[in-house]
Amino acid sequence: MFHIEFFAPPSPTFIQGGIAIFEEGKKHFRRVFTVFDLIYVKSGELFITEDEIPYTVRKGQYILLVPGFEHYGHKGSSMRTEYYWLHFAIPTHYELVEEGITNWADIQISKGDHETPPTYKFSIPCLGKIENTNFIETIFLNILNVDHQTPDYQLRQQLHFHEFLLYLQKEACKIPTAAEKVVEGAVNYIQEHYKEEIKMEDIAASLHFHPDYVTRCMQKIVGETPNMYLNKYRMNQAKKLLATTDDKIANIAKEVGIEDSTYFSKLFKRMEGTSPIEYRKMILRR
Repeated sequence: MFHIEFFAPPSPTFIQGGIAIFEEGKKHFRRVFTVFDLIYVKSGELFITEDEIPYTVRKGQYILLVPGFEHYGHKGSSMRTEYYWLHFAIPTHYELVEEGITNWADIQISKGDHETPPTYKFSIPCLGKIENTNFIETIFLNILNVDHQTPDYQLRQQLHFHEFLLYLQKEACKIPTAAEKVVEGAVNYIQEHYKEEIKMEDIAASLHFHPDYVTRCMQKIVGETPNMYLNKYRMNQAKKLLATTDDKIANIAKEVGIEDSTYFSKLFKRMEGTSPIEYRKMILRR
């Protein structure tokens, strides 16, 4: 298996990303990009050929497609498939190598000094399986759901993207930290119970840790508290329901775990910059 090897700084640059759905039987497009194209399968599976080598990318796996190589779907999806995609560029020289980094300590090449920044080497597998899928999908959502109305949204996308690349490298070295394990448990609990009333004490009790420790881990790894993550996850689920159903706002609020529809509408507008009704109208106009 090949790895993409590059040095930073300068760091890779996020260009654009999104989420797509292939219905059963649909194939990926045939094309050649001048930038990297990373595809992560959230559900289902994709059949992709790159440089005449066929790959099957299943749920929880990703493929990193290289600039200049033609890629296309050599077979239609066998089931409904949902995937995230990210386009990015590496501003410096990169190589395709067969051996990757196995020791986390090897990532740092030089420590730098008062005038020279430290140098790091990355070696990310071109085809990989994600162990902590909830965590990586949270980073995807952080990248894609940054408020585009703020002038710094692209800068904040870059920060989340760099966190994503760093996590891919950590997974390649097989070294999840203690904090990452706590975050994985907290995220799993929230995603399984978001339709219910969730208290910080419930999350902490399920993990057998103090609430303050769980909160510190969440802030350190994903940059937000458990309650912030819960609200963001609920709003993401609400947006899906607003876009795909005719349910009343009050019913959607209850469906995502919020009994008070007035509070739900206020929270939605604060987080998304528009009301639930206006969001639904906007989606229908597209």
